[in-house]
Amino acid sequence: MINIKTGHLLASLSVTLLLTACASEPTMTEQEFGDSVRQMIAAQTYDPSTLTTPPEGAVESTDGQMLEGALESYRTTVSDQGDVGNEIQINLGQ
Repeated sequence: MINIKTGHLLASLSVTLLLTACASEPTMTEQEFGDSVRQMIAAQTYDPSTLTTPPEGAVESTDGQMLEGALESYRTTVSDQGDVGNEIQINLGQ
């Protein structure tokens, strides 16, 4: 018959073995998590060199034409709020 200490030891070893089975290498999909976000940030960065060497001081001025274009685009390309309530249709197969 197994005493209580041996039972606890066996239970602990079993749990440890089961948990180590979950600790595997990430799959190819998991390795690529965040790549699309990093690509989007890089594409939206006006000066890519600031990603690796940011300026030490605060930004004191900017390109007025660039900001005007960004604001105009932001204000005119806003989607219709009525579209938010539309149903999402997913077609599977034929």
